[in-house]
Amino acid sequence: MTTTIERPTEAVAPFVPEPVSGTPADASATAADASDASVDDGPEVSRTVKIWLGVASVLGGATIGVIGFFLSFGNLSAAGHDVFGFSMDDAPFFAVGVDAAIVTCLVLDLFMATIRTSWPLLRVLAHVMTLASVYFNAASHGAITQNWDKALAHGLMPVLFVIGVEAGRRILVHQAALPADHDVIPGHRWLLAGPSTWSIFKTMKLWDVSYCVAMKHSRERAIFNAWNEYKAEIAEAGLEEGSEKALARLPEKLKGFGLTVDEALALPDKMAREELRRKQEQEKRDRELERDTARAVHEAEKEALAHRKEMAALQADLTATEGVAGAQARGAVAEAEAKADAQARAATALTDAVESAEAAEAKTRAVEAEKRAVEAKRQTLEAEARAAEAQALKTKKLAETEIGIERAAEAKKRAAEANEQAAEAEKRAAEARDVAAQILHRAVEAEDFATLTQRQRRVRIVARLLLAAGEREVTNQEIAAAIGVKSEGTASEHRAEAVALIDGGYPGFDPDVPSRTEA
Repeated sequence: MTTTIERPTEAVAPFVPEPVSGTPADASATAADASDASVDDGPEVSRTVKIWLGVASVLGGATIGVIGFFLSFGNLSAAGHDVFGFSMDDAPFFAVGVDAAIVTCLVLDLFMATIRTSWPLLRVLAHVMTLASVYFNAASHGAITQNWDKALAHGLMPVLFVIGVEAGRRILVHQAALPADHDVIPGHRWLLAGPSTWSIFKTMKLWDVSYCVAMKHSRERAIFNAWNEYKAEIAEAGLEEGSEKALARLPEKLKGFGLTVDEALALPDKMAREELRRKQEQEKRDRELERDTARAVHEAEKEALAHRKEMAALQADLTATEGVAGAQARGAVAEAEAKADAQARAATALTDAVESAEAAEAKTRAVEAEKRAVEAKRQTLEAEARAAEAQALKTKKLAETEIGIERAAEAKKRAAEANEQAAEAEKRAAEARDVAAQILHRAVEAEDFATLTQRQRRVRIVARLLLAAGEREVTNQEIAAAIGVKSEGTASEHRAEAVALIDGGYPGFDPDVPSRTEA
């Protein structure tokens, strides 16, 4: 059996639910933090002590290895010649090969671990060769069953050497954070939980995940299933979820998963938060799906509209082409008819003038011309029939695109209405600007002779603007544009003063312009 080294950087983290304020989990978490702090704050071994301990370990291991291989060499040489039939010259090579295979496999395993390409088969082979060395050494003194003491004595040194190398490998893996044996499943787990361990092993091999990841996922699923069973049990018992009696069942239900009492009691809050998180994520995915669906529908409508426009353009081109072709055909028919009539008239004239062979020939040509005219008329009729068929096809296609045309017309109508409204608004704004300009002009002419301040002039401009507007509501933006300010608050203040001035009798009476009042 191989010695399993757990990966220190990927160990399965214990399940620690977030404690709820006011529950015993707070005290447990505090105690755990205190204990962790006490471990972390413990005395650190000095670097010198570590170096001396390492040197002593290396020297001790090397001494054990040298002694073991020295003793093994003689026994294996003798066994190779006496028991296994090697010659006197080949027996020493047999002894060196067995011991060198052990060392080579162990050293090669350490080297592959340093380059993060661990291969557990090398360690297995080293251990097998160690057992073979023990057997060969013991067999050199007779049957092993009759010499147990000698077998144990000869196997002691190789076993100690292998243990020393395994210890060194464990130190190397821990210090350098190297991957450990492809995350091998510990042997004790196969003994304690065979079926579930087989499920974890199958997951590791099928989905190429590490033991730590597979173990974590299996534990989470087991806790989730236990939680669902717990809810079903309390519902069947008529207990309210979260009550004291219901919570009292949790520690016993979850004791097989390594949870403390406080962690088990905090599980309902954790599950509620997880359920809320999953619900929010699902709602987010639903919203994204709705947006994507609407976007796809919009794109499909755009493509359909573009297709209908393209078909309409092609239909217009086809109609124009057919019209040109029909006109050309009708022109050719007319030309043929004219030529036939001219030839017929010529033939008739010649017949009346002279009864001769030439007249007979002219009549023949006239008959032929008449035949050609009949043929031209027939071709004209065929062309008109084809034109009628094309017109029917055009009507059918136009009927198919009628919906698209109606939608386009409606869109144009709405655009025209919007343009009319915009034009109307622009017109009203222009009228307001004209009124403000006229009022300002008259106010300047009338009040240039008065000793008024800039603010008094602006107040009177606003008053005239209000009087000119009549029942129409004058906005603060129009007032600000008329008096040349940007702030609507300032325009509102001038409006208030102008209203007060109008209530006092303006423009018939102006308290700040005595000359006008007297006039």
